This record gives sequence, C-alpha cells and structure tokens, in this order.
Amino acid sequence: MVGVELADLAVGVVEVVDGRVEVALEVEARGREVVVSGAVTAEWIGECRRCLEPVSGSLALEVGEVFVPDESAGGETRPDEGDFYPLGVDEVDLEPVVRDAVLLGLPMSPLCGVDCAGPDPDRFPAIIVDDRTTEPDPPMDPRWAALDVLRTDDPPSAAGDGSA
Repeated sequence: MVGVELADLAVGVVEVVDGRVEVALEVEARGREVVVSGAVTAEWIGECRRCLEPVSGSLALEVGEVFVPDESAGGETRPDEGDFYPLGVDEVDLEPVVRDAVLLGLPMSPLCGVDCAGPDPDRFPAIIVDDRTTEPDPPMDPRWAALDVLRTDDPPSAAGDGSA
C-alpha cells in the first residue's frame, strides 16, 4: 500500500483524517483500455448526527474502473457503454478514481452508536416509530385467483386447481 494525501476529502461534517489515503491498485492494459483495480483505505472523523459528539471510522473500499482513450480529438465517436475515465496520452491519472471512491464511501450522517439517545433524550427522544399496520389485508377478488400461481413470494396453494 502507498500512502497519498488528497485535499478536500469531505462530505458534510465528515472528512478524511489529514487527507491521508492508503492505495493499493493494479493497472492492467486491455487493448486500448486500461483497467484499474485494487483497494483504497482511509480513516475519517465527523460528528454524530444526534448528539454531535465526535465519531470516527475507517473505509475499506474495492475499486474497479476503466480508462479509455479520448477519441473526440480524432473525430471518432465512442458509443456510451457506461462510466469510464479519460486516458491520457502517456499517463493514467489515478487521483479522480481514488477521490471518487473515497467521497462516495464516506458516511453522510454517521451515528456514534445505534442506541445514541441524542443531546437531551428527556426533551427530544430519538424514537423509532413502527409504521407497519396490524390490519389484515383486504380480501382478494376471486376473479384474480387464477394468477396466484404466478406469485414468487409464497408457493402455490395445494387447495387450488394446480392440475393441468
């Protein structure tokens, strides 16, 4: 692994500690394309979204990206086959790959723990509300009963006319 420092790696109040990222990437040429794969790790710090106490964690990300030559200068158009990074003439710039992976991997609003009660649990309790209803499902229309055999969530009933 190689340690690098990248500035401005933050999402909201969460940021990478000192911008330090550990990178272990392999670069492989496949025809005119270059495939980059490997691992990216980083330590992050931020604030708990409920109690605003400091919280920290680490990222361990797998990276797999494709670089393709920029053919717009030659007049050729490349069909859009998905996301890719532009390939330079003599070099592959890995910073955008690492930066994108880390920024997408950072938590947007971390918690110090799932049982965090917040700054003042007596006045502002953090309650998980169960929105599920206990009412039974409405009765099925018998005209649609023939379609019950197509359900994938539960097996067809033996009481139905399953013979063909």
